[in-house]
Amino acid sequence: MGRAFWLVALGLLIVLVATLPFAIRARLEGFSVPSPSMVPTLLPGDYFLVDKSFRSPRRGDVIVFRDPHDAHVLLTKRVVGLGGEELSIVGRDVYINCRPGSAGCAPLAEPYAYFSGAPPEPRERGPYHVPNDAYFVLADNRNKGEDSRHYGFVRWDQIAGRPLRIYWSWDPEAGSPRWGRLGHSVR
Repeated sequence: MGRAFWLVALGLLIVLVATLPFAIRARLEGFSVPSPSMVPTLLPGDYFLVDKSFRSPRRGDVIVFRDPHDAHVLLTKRVVGLGGEELSIVGRDVYINCRPGSAGCAPLAEPYAYFSGAPPEPRERGPYHVPNDAYFVLADNRNKGEDSRHYGFVRWDQIAGRPLRIYWSWDPEAGSPRWGRLGHSVR
């Protein structure tokens, strides 16, 4: 192989190495969790990769979105209500498209919901009518996080992406890494 081949190969390698970080950053970005609002799914000190190309959440998906009151702040919550639905909250239970207490009305199964501390008041909330282009999101740690009960619905265009995997976890209280959380999928 001649010198021209190696010069072309070296040039392509340089272009690849120079553009790869930008290509990755266009699709993936790292975020961290500052508060206990998503415990036990995400802990304060967790750092996770977000797929920024994700834009079609389903019920139960964890999403990263722009704070409805400050577009510079990104929040992480779980999608519970979809566009066009009516949602009611009674105590720890969420009801979709039915009146709590009526025949055939059962609460949403939420194995990820966690309740630490005192419950927020009032115990009954809703019904909330989710607009067609929006989502109703809740913190997994229902008693420790602000969510759509406080700041309203999340519009489709506010969604920044979906968390994929925890790439680093630091326990701020112990001052040490949480090795067992590395690589965990965020669900």
